Amino acid sequence: MTQPELRSVFIGGCPRSGTRHLGAILGAHPECICVPESSFKTAALAGAPASADPRDLVGSFLDSLEFQRWGLDARLLRTELQAAELTYPGALLHLIHRYAESVHRAAPRVWIDHTPSNVHSAVTLSEMFPAARFLHIVRDGRGVAASVLRLSWGPNTIARAAHWWAEELAFGLAQEAWDRTRVMRVCYEDLVARPAQVVPSIADFCGLDFEPAMLRADGIPPPRDPDRRRASLVGRPSEPSRATAWERSLSARQIEIFESVAADLLGYLGYSLRFGSRARPTSRIERIGFALYEAYRGRLRNPPQHRSERRRRARGG
Repeated sequence: MTQPELRSVFIGGCPRSGTRHLGAILGAHPECICVPESSFKTAALAGAPASADPRDLVGSFLDSLEFQRWGLDARLLRTELQAAELTYPGALLHLIHRYAESVHRAAPRVWIDHTPSNVHSAVTLSEMFPAARFLHIVRDGRGVAASVLRLSWGPNTIARAAHWWAEELAFGLAQEAWDRTRVMRVCYEDLVARPAQVVPSIADFCGLDFEPAMLRADGIPPPRDPDRRRASLVGRPSEPSRATAWERSLSARQIEIFESVAADLLGYLGYSLRFGSRARPTSRIERIGFALYEAYRGRLRNPPQHRSERRRRARGG
């Protein structure tokens, strides 16, 4: 089961910051393959002993919904992996090659992984793939909030979205400080407003020659995602209007609440502020309303029959 060697580029950042769009740009390079999201690759290691069989680690996620979106035959992969002696990184690379074959990408040289949570696992990923490069994509938190509030997952209120963005961003900033030679920050707003100027430097950092085809941003197929809004821009070139869409979709009060939480962090990153130090925090009435709305949305996402089923499984019933 000898496969050509693959170099790794791990893209990470707060969800809704453009990780998928950046993956689609790099994946359009003829020497690259960009795979669907794969948080399972590090989740499988959580709590596993150092002596764990790599085949057992891989087997723990082959039936997961996230891996099913890869569109590969889990049964065939189990058979192949059982017949091989591979390290865990080697087993992951085998999955990458099988995915490349499934989308008719012959012998890629670089594997692009655009899983947002890669910023949580850079040390682990570096241990498995010592030659890996890391891209941390940063987006104006108000744009992140405007994007995530529409979805069926993530924060439901502007105040929670501000705290969530700050918490996720902290991992990426720590990653940058961890190894500045292997981690590059990418500004989402620059990427969508000036791709012809920004993408060549990203390609060079990843050890690639710039190819004009990268600007088509069609290097990853649309995911099999029940929430189509998550994938609505996949396969489309960069559009400058994406950078400022939040200005039209958030109310003035929502912007003010976000800045009351994260004005300094926005300022550190060079984003201009509408309210700055004048931003009024949430009132008591607003906090009560947000808490009730979060509870309501939580019940919609997690209806009682789902909770009772999980309790039944936990009891072994």
